Amino acid sequence: MLDARGDGLPLCRDAHERLFGRGALSGPVLPDRTIAVVDPGADGASAAFELGRRGVGQVLVAPELHDLFARVDAILAGRGRGRIALCLAGGGIEGLLWELGVLRALETCLVDRSLVDLDFFCGISAGSILGALLANGIGPDEILRALTGQGSARLEPIRRYELFDPDIGEVARRLAGLVRELLRGGAGPRGAVSSLARAVPPAVFAGKRLERWLERQLTSPGMSNRFSGLRRPLYVGATDQDTSEAMLFGAKTTPEVPVHLAARASSALVPFYAPVRIGNRWYVDGAFSRTTNMRVAVDEGATLVILVDPLVPVRAPTPGHVRARGGIYGTMQGLKALINGRFDKAVHAIRAMYPDVAFHLFRPEQDDMRVLAGSPMKVFYRREIEEIAYRTTLEQIATQHPTLSRDFALHGVRFRLPASAPRQVVPQDEEERALFDLEALGIEPGHVG
Repeated sequence: MLDARGDGLPLCRDAHERLFGRGALSGPVLPDRTIAVVDPGADGASAAFELGRRGVGQVLVAPELHDLFARVDAILAGRGRGRIALCLAGGGIEGLLWELGVLRALETCLVDRSLVDLDFFCGISAGSILGALLANGIGPDEILRALTGQGSARLEPIRRYELFDPDIGEVARRLAGLVRELLRGGAGPRGAVSSLARAVPPAVFAGKRLERWLERQLTSPGMSNRFSGLRRPLYVGATDQDTSEAMLFGAKTTPEVPVHLAARASSALVPFYAPVRIGNRWYVDGAFSRTTNMRVAVDEGATLVILVDPLVPVRAPTPGHVRARGGIYGTMQGLKALINGRFDKAVHAIRAMYPDVAFHLFRPEQDDMRVLAGSPMKVFYRREIEEIAYRTTLEQIATQHPTLSRDFALHGVRFRLPASAPRQVVPQDEEERALFDLEALGIEPGHVG
């Protein structure tokens, strides 16, 4: 509670910045659960405007004591236990491996719950494949064994040839069409150029073997390939290639579509993997239209949303760093920059739209970005990428632990750092430290409560 009466506004302004920071998704105290008290009159109106712009939940003008207590009671009672959603973005094979490391780190921090017990999952691109397995009750450790070629009781190991199957059939069809057009004579040089452009196949890999592998896993005993039969709800995002519109697959919208086919469509990252036909429409990677389906998560009742996004561009201080590494590296850098810029705006907008929802974002740090940069097909570094993500995520969790444990506790889940995790050396927990800093500013208990 902030007391902005009299000359208290500057102190409240400093207190707000200490507690919440600027641009942060979350902090030790939630801004919408803050009450400010102002004087009546023009000065109070000006203070109320500034505090409202800063995201303070309620601004009261000279309230009666009983009204103030009633507002506090309403805030304490109003944040009930909602649903927990896990939203996974894309990023090719390297992104999938990085997300897997994040999931394994989160799993070690959940005391009385497993990740597969969260309320529902949203997946886009590589995240849809992970989501399909998580929604079937397969945890991150078991998925990792399959991806590193070991396999498990419920998952076959995935081999390199199942990830990379050159689309030879499509190349042959395009070449045959090109030969026919050239034999007809075309329409001069311009027609020949157009024919050559149409002869370029849409992708390098067909993705059929990956599709069949996923289908085998989801149709094995104890698993479900139907959205309605999953252990937990799953929402998969893809992009209609011809309209560029986002498409959402799930039990409510497309109960007839098999899960494996929706996941394969969502991860059709052209020009690497070919588009997928479902019904009479062609679909490509969901990241072209959405980064994560966080709005879907909120619409489905989530009040705690865990976002995992590996699509972060490299920020190299050396001029020419990206250019020197060739076309694929440069293309992925540009794609990540576009998606990342869109996502940053979206995540802060949705946080402002839904102040009662807690969002926690996990993404690569600067050193991790270099490992993830370049080709999204880094299958040769499977264990290394996953291990780096696991370690750096534990470091992020150590920094954010007070807010993470608070938000999970509000949803009935215990969340704590494992004994082996790195720990932040601080004199108090995050909220106590913030209040200590406020006292250093000279703010008395009457101004902050």
